[in-house]
Amino acid sequence: MKRVLFLFTSIVLLMLSGCQTKTKSTTAFTKEVYSPEYAAGFDIMGADNTESTIIRVRNPWQGAEGIEMSYFVARNGEQAPKDFDGVIIPAGAKRIVCMSSTYIAMLDAINQVDRVVGVSGMNYVSNPYVLAHKETIKDMGAEVNYELLVGLAPDLVLLYGIGDAQSTVTDKLKELNVPYMYVGEYLEESPLGKAEWLVAISELTDSRETGTKVFKEIPERYNNMKQLTANVEKRPTVMLNTPWNDSWAMPSVKSYVAQLITDAGGDYIYKKNTSNGAEPIGLETAYGLIREADVWLNVGMATTLDELKIMNPKFKDAKAIQENKIYNNNLRLTPEGGNDYWESAVVRPDIVLRDLIKILHPELVTEDLYYYRHLE
Repeated sequence: MKRVLFLFTSIVLLMLSGCQTKTKSTTAFTKEVYSPEYAAGFDIMGADNTESTIIRVRNPWQGAEGIEMSYFVARNGEQAPKDFDGVIIPAGAKRIVCMSSTYIAMLDAINQVDRVVGVSGMNYVSNPYVLAHKETIKDMGAEVNYELLVGLAPDLVLLYGIGDAQSTVTDKLKELNVPYMYVGEYLEESPLGKAEWLVAISELTDSRETGTKVFKEIPERYNNMKQLTANVEKRPTVMLNTPWNDSWAMPSVKSYVAQLITDAGGDYIYKKNTSNGAEPIGLETAYGLIREADVWLNVGMATTLDELKIMNPKFKDAKAIQENKIYNNNLRLTPEGGNDYWESAVVRPDIVLRDLIKILHPELVTEDLYYYRHLE
């Protein structure tokens, strides 16, 4: 009789325990597993007596407002809460498709690039490991090739948000039962905030400790470099970009590139855009700015001054052309046309800052330019 009573009690306790696991709510995930210091687009939350976490991603594409997505990173067989309506991603993803090359750079930074099995636009990738394994790493193209994706059997797809196209992609991935996460690093206003997304990706590969350690060193290097310009007396004015069709896109004063210019001891010349995105300006306005700016950066595809002048006859009036102060962020090009600035620079903002200091205050830096070239 005692044995029967013991068995009955044990079964009841197990049932109660199971019920508790099933009824745990997302509201229990209030522990700050990782709270970013610089990034605004994500955080990682945990719950008591639970190894699984929830990554919350906010507004991961241009124009998104009030959007929050949740990703349950499952560990040790733990189930997602009953009220969880996001994406469930088993921790330790080993086969990853990257729909932006910046995600490749983040995986490389935490020594996990060998998990990449698919990319978007192989010809524009700069990463040495990926280029050395072009025969086995598949090219998804600009849009997801679902037939190819199914054959790869990925554990995870890292998505790049592009406006209204999300629902079609995510609906198909849900149908195929392929876990995914949107990465919104390109919308961060801080260069360090962009780099901090590598911690979110390290959470997915079950390497959070490595990710936090790698990231911790980036602000230290960046801020040490920033101190070089703390007391500069003259701040050269800086113009950016070249026209596309009949307009010229100018970043916001809140943008990461404007912050880089300020930290490098420069003065971003266009201060009227205080929005959260780039603003098109008229060509005549832009021509007026290039006639005034001391330095002109990020001039499209040009690799020489002659190439830049051919783009538009009015460029010859630019002060920076006349004073030979034109620099482009395309020194590290692959033979196929990939530009490493748009890849590895996301996790090396300190090197970008060093380049800009070298350009604006050459007396402060002895190293050669790494991402930028001087147009001659």
